Order: sequence, then C-alpha cells, then structure tokens
Amino acid sequence: MKLALNYRLILVILSLVAIVLGGTMFVGLVCSIIYKEQEMARIFFSLMAVFAIGGYFGIRVFKRGLKIQSVKIRDGILSVTLCWVFAAALGAIPYLLAGSHSSFIDAFFEAMACITTTGSTLVDNLTELPMSLLFWRQLTTWIGGIGIVIFAATIIPMLGFGAANLVGAETPVLTADNIRARVSDTARAVVLLFLVFTAIEIVLLCAGGTGIFNAFVLSFSCMGNGGFAAYQPGLAFAGNLYIETVIGVFCVIASMSFVSYKLLLKRRIRDFFKEIEIRLYLIMLGIVCALTVIILAAFGTYEGIGEAARHGIFQTISFATTAGYSSTNFGSWPKAVYWLLILVMIIGGCSGSASGGIKVARAAVAVATIRRSFYKRLHPNAVVAVKLGDRTVSADRVSSIASFMMIYSVTVVVSCFVLSFENMDAETTLGTVVAMLSNTGLVMGPGNALGESFAGFSQFSRLYASILMVAGRLEMLTVILLFTPAFWRPYR
Repeated sequence: MKLALNYRLILVILSLVAIVLGGTMFVGLVCSIIYKEQEMARIFFSLMAVFAIGGYFGIRVFKRGLKIQSVKIRDGILSVTLCWVFAAALGAIPYLLAGSHSSFIDAFFEAMACITTTGSTLVDNLTELPMSLLFWRQLTTWIGGIGIVIFAATIIPMLGFGAANLVGAETPVLTADNIRARVSDTARAVVLLFLVFTAIEIVLLCAGGTGIFNAFVLSFSCMGNGGFAAYQPGLAFAGNLYIETVIGVFCVIASMSFVSYKLLLKRRIRDFFKEIEIRLYLIMLGIVCALTVIILAAFGTYEGIGEAARHGIFQTISFATTAGYSSTNFGSWPKAVYWLLILVMIIGGCSGSASGGIKVARAAVAVATIRRSFYKRLHPNAVVAVKLGDRTVSADRVSSIASFMMIYSVTVVVSCFVLSFENMDAETTLGTVVAMLSNTGLVMGPGNALGESFAGFSQFSRLYASILMVAGRLEMLTVILLFTPAFWRPYR
C-alpha cells in the first residue's frame, strides 16, 4: 500500500519557498549595487534568477494534475518542516559563494539561525562581511519572523487549494482555531502589521541617529525577534538610552500574538489588552524586570539604581522576547539573575508571535493544571475545569500541553547530554540548549564574552543545534512527529 502523502502538493509549496527566497535576493542585489559590491551583485543576481525560475517551473510542473481542495494534516506537518529546512538550505548558498563560511554545515547553521530568528552566528567579526550580505541576512530574519508559511498562505489559496492545515501545523494550540477560520485574511493582516511596525521603527531609529542602513537591519532583526545586528556585540548602540528604548518596545510588540493584533486594526484597543495571554505576558515581564533590577542593585553590580534599571530591564526584555540582544556583559551578573533569565527565555512570548519559547499560554495552562491537581487532592470528588482566565481549556488541549511539556523536558535533557561532549560547564551547556530551543541564540554561561559567536562548537554540534533551532521554531511536536513510525505508516 502506498504512503498517502501528496508529494505534488509538497513540491509546489517548496517551489513557493524558492520564489520567496528569490525575492529576497533581489533586495540583496539592489543593496550590493548601492554599495558597489560587484561580486555580491553577481551572486545575488544569479541566485535570484535560479530560485525564481526554478520555483516558477516547479509550480507549473507539480501543480499539473493536482486536484485537491484542502491540505491534510500529515501533508501540512511535512510541508511546514521542509519549508524551514529547504529555506535554510537555499539561504546557505550566498554565504558559501561569498566565502564567509567554509563548509555547508556552517552556512546552513547561519541561515537556519536567520530563518528561525534564533540570532546565533559563527562569524566573530561581522564588520568583515559585505554590507549587502549583512542586509540580506537581516531581511531573512524579518521574513522568518513573519513565517515563510504565512507568506505562502497568502498565495496558496490563489493556486486552488486551502492552507488551514498548513498553518495549523506551525501554530500553537490555543490560537489555531482562530487562524483556521480565515487563514488567508489572517496572513495578509500579519504581513500588513509587520510592514507598518517595521516602517515605524525604521523612522524612530533614524531619528535617533543610527543611519538608514542600521535602522533597517535593526528593525528587521527586532521585528523578527532575531537579535541580529551588523556588528559585534549584539547591540552597537549600547549606551544610547533612546535606541535601547525603541528596540525594547518593538521587541515586546513582536512578541505578542499577531492574531490579537487584528483587534488593533479594528480599533478595539481595550479588547486587545483584555486578552488573557497578553495580560499574563505583560505582568510576567513587569515582575521579572523588577526582580532583576532589585537583585542587580542589591549585589552592587552597577554603581547606581539607574544603571541597574537600564541594563536589567533591557536584558530581561531581550530574553523574555527571545530576541537575544546583548547590551552588557550579563555573564558576570549574579546567578539569581541568570536563572531568572533562563526561566523567561524558556517561557518566551505569546502564541502566534515572532518570539520563541514554550509560550505564555502553555505555561499558564500548565500552572492551572498543577493548581487543579492540588485542589483535587483536597477535594477528590470535586469537578474542576482547567481555565485560562474565564475560558475553559478542553481536556484534549490540557493533555496536549502536558505532552508538550514532557517532550520539551526530555529534549532538553537529551540535548544537554549530546552537547556535553563539547566539554563545557553545565551552565553553558544548559543555557545553550535552551537558547537554541527558545530561538534566543546567545551563548550563555560563565566566562562567555559579550557577543561571543558559536565558532567554538564542533561541526556536529552546529548541525545538531540547527535541528534544535527548527524544532523550537516549529513547536517541537511538528518536527518530532516526523521521527515516529506512525507518521510514515500507510493509511489503512
């Protein structure tokens, strides 16, 4: 019996990814012409032509005879995962041709860090890279923030079949129902909002004196929650309170649900802030910021409370939004702050946002489930529902979230074992694993310098870290399902 996977459909979707990447090459080409980088212009022009033409003919060939009105769940799961892997594989080519990375694994790591908005790098001195390559690198981070799948969802309906299951495979459980209703409308709204927010940030950063180039690359990175910059360390304008404030505010904006942002388009501002996940997220952010500042002040890390507040708040926002910007050497901070930052990095931002982590909604449901367990222990006969705010969470979703938490924990333990062969200390190993799964991207641990790259890791660890990046970006279960026999078993 044949495996019931629609390979034609999957190949059409991958062809769309090639066209999207070809479009980014055009931007790189324009930038290389502006900065008179002839070699990069040839590279971007060649790749733009190959990706665009290849994607166009791919759609023409594989769409022929394709008769389907909806994407089945198994097709969606495989398509989503392959979209990110294929995008990273294509995105690795410019690095190889430019000579910035010596092997495909290194280039693949760099591209995956961009497309998953993780923000890790293997380049010790980013200023040595061509300006156009840096600009294109940031652009792919921005596109990753929106999601290549969301881009595809605006085009796929035009090809004659739906995309609800395709987006549902990538979307956290608590927002999937809303998105399935009108996926193409949601995708268009997401693109519009990202464009508007990015444009506003570019204007504000230019007003702060960053210059046009840095305003663009910082805005792309910030809205994608990638934490990338065109220099080392992660934030060249550390010391400029205005720039730090703008970046911090837009990191928070990018870490909140794009489904909820549709309320803003309808001018329902009060309803937006009534969303339980957004309220919980902002409360968590406020509490952790306050704790971080108090601890830094108590330990005398900085001379005054002002400096402690400035660095503490910015760095907490950087970790909680999984952006991963570095404005100071937080490796020398008290251990209590280190574990606070690890905690908020694991939780991450809101469901359906550009940030990584397990998401606030899942964490809130997990806490509510534990609280119900305590209550049931005291009142065995009571019937108590798990609620998120005033909304009851179904038993299936509670079970799904519990399974996710277990899989996440096991993945962290196994990954720590795998990376332990690098002979790093336990804190650095754990921090690195969590940073990869949360798409934060910083090298964390004692003795790590500000803005340090992942160049010290072996080739195997870099490839394994790339797998962790895509697993974290696609909510774990989507990727892990591909390694189960049941996924590949033919329908009966």
